[in-house]
Amino acid sequence: MSSKFDISEKKRSSVTTAVGRLLLNSVGLVLWTIAAVILWPLYWVGTMIWHRPPNLPRTAQVVRYLRLTWTVQPPSPGIPFFKRCWITILIIQKVMRIPFWGLAWLIDELLYGRELNATPVTAPLIEISAGRSGSTQIARYLEMDPHLAAPNILQAIFPYLWLWRLVPVTIGRFLSPDRVQRRIFSMMTPEFLERHEADPFKTDTFDGALYNAHLNALSPQLGPEVMIDEFGFGSFPPHNQRLWEEDFVNILDRIGRKTILYAGPNPDGSPKRFFVKGHFLCAADALEKKYPDASFLTIIREPVSRLRSAINYLRVNPADPILGPVPWEWLAEALVQTEIEYCEVEQAWFTRSGGANRCVIRFSDFVTDLEGAMTKVYRDCFGRDSLPPHVPKRHPPRNRKNYLVNRSLEELDIDETALRQRLASYIDWCQGEHMSTT
Repeated sequence: MSSKFDISEKKRSSVTTAVGRLLLNSVGLVLWTIAAVILWPLYWVGTMIWHRPPNLPRTAQVVRYLRLTWTVQPPSPGIPFFKRCWITILIIQKVMRIPFWGLAWLIDELLYGRELNATPVTAPLIEISAGRSGSTQIARYLEMDPHLAAPNILQAIFPYLWLWRLVPVTIGRFLSPDRVQRRIFSMMTPEFLERHEADPFKTDTFDGALYNAHLNALSPQLGPEVMIDEFGFGSFPPHNQRLWEEDFVNILDRIGRKTILYAGPNPDGSPKRFFVKGHFLCAADALEKKYPDASFLTIIREPVSRLRSAINYLRVNPADPILGPVPWEWLAEALVQTEIEYCEVEQAWFTRSGGANRCVIRFSDFVTDLEGAMTKVYRDCFGRDSLPPHVPKRHPPRNRKNYLVNRSLEELDIDETALRQRLASYIDWCQGEHMSTT
């Protein structure tokens, strides 16, 4: 009896907490709305003088997500009515914040517009690599290069040059980076921290900031079909064409200019070279068109291990307190499809002849022969035959075993044999003895 009573009490407490959060969020929405009413006219005037900030959701996306929230019927466990209400509030809150974040973007245009226009992104180094491929680790080695300028994750989330310059001389005098980092780490679970080199002051997955700025971060909570459409990086449906080919490219270009301007020139007076890292393969053609002088880098890793890692990683990713983690079944169904597509598109794109410079590194080479892998990167992307002194010859010790959460593909009901057969060509590519560039 006591056990049943305890469970009942826990359920009641959970419901009470959820209702309380819903009411609190509803009050917050009202306050945001009141404040937004004052700022909307100023924001509209700003967009007429300059342009619509690309880091804001478009009306069509807002309408689509509201419709999906109330019409989509994903498999078990489904979306309860309460969670649909919660997602609706989150979407409307995002809309009410548009004039705040929009004006923050436009302040840069007011203060630094001419300087930004006169600061081109020349021959950028663009790392486009699949999730869980070792892309973050190689990015950390590259961002140490004093001739590169890369936005850290906080700069990608808050892409405002005036803010970057204001913080160090204001709250930065009292709030050290270590303290900020400890505060951010305290909000993350041990399960997440053991799978990701989370550091707010280092570069990270750039498209994650895009998804949070728009509405795509909510798509996994709407079921596997929506997640396939809205969260995959190999391709995009027609309704997301403007998101990737216009908004994303404009965000990357403007943040690139801000990053170069903020970093300052090299000692010889030449501008630093922009470096960015992410999984945004579906935007590769648009970026190649925008930057024909760019170098594109990828790390290719055997897809079965990467898929397992990706599913477990997204499961432990920090989740909304009400929505909770995405169900295992949804993650497995969606990621099997999006990862297969990513592998096939990646192989076709990075083995394409002509166009921009492409560099391919094998994950196994990167792990076992760091010096050789980085020498290839510097030869192909920098035109250097020797490594600069900041590049380590060996990886520092890392613990990548005994994860707290680590389901196998078998536990996720994923047919590994069928997956290997489908991606046999890609696996052969990953295991090739020599990785060439075109």
